[in-house]
Amino acid sequence: MRRRLRGVRGLLGAVLLTGTVAGCGGGAASDGDGVVSVGAQGSGCALPMTFEAEKRWTRKSVMPTYQPSKSPPFSVVCEIDAGGGKKGTPPLTVYLADRPIDGDPKQMMAAFRGEGIANYGEYQSEEQVKETTVGFSAAVEVTYRLSPPDDQKPWKVTLLLVLTPKGPMVLEVRGPGDQGPALKAYQRARSTMQQVHT
Repeated sequence: MRRRLRGVRGLLGAVLLTGTVAGCGGGAASDGDGVVSVGAQGSGCALPMTFEAEKRWTRKSVMPTYQPSKSPPFSVVCEIDAGGGKKGTPPLTVYLADRPIDGDPKQMMAAFRGEGIANYGEYQSEEQVKETTVGFSAAVEVTYRLSPPDDQKPWKVTLLLVLTPKGPMVLEVRGPGDQGPALKAYQRARSTMQQVHT
């Protein structure tokens, strides 16, 4: 049974990423695997959590992009293209809350998704929610299928919200195309994530 998806996501949640491009890699590659640390302090994509990415993947920081569909707002801060620039391959996108949020991870995920706000007619189905721990931090993972109100192909959405001392951080993969490369980047990030110690 499909139900109406709550939350303004723009045109099916497409995000216009604007800003300066900079290297996200922080520090040297870790051994011969061609792996870099994303999110390390002093990098072009400093985050409250770090995670691994293959060196060959394109990593870029994004000037924080306000997302009015979310309350409180989150900003896009970084994205990773693991698909070699292939058209139709979605990136792994990283969001940070603009301020700390009260509540548990599921409540914060609801804020990220803009639940309770009017939508543009999208419907979601096959939702799965899993509370977990990532990098010794409380987290929640959500997957669902997003169906547009017209004849476009359905989108698959994968979200991971992790609590950090600076507020929640979200990893997102969404789009109608080949998600294989982005999901590979997502799984690597999820399994190697750890807090930045300052």
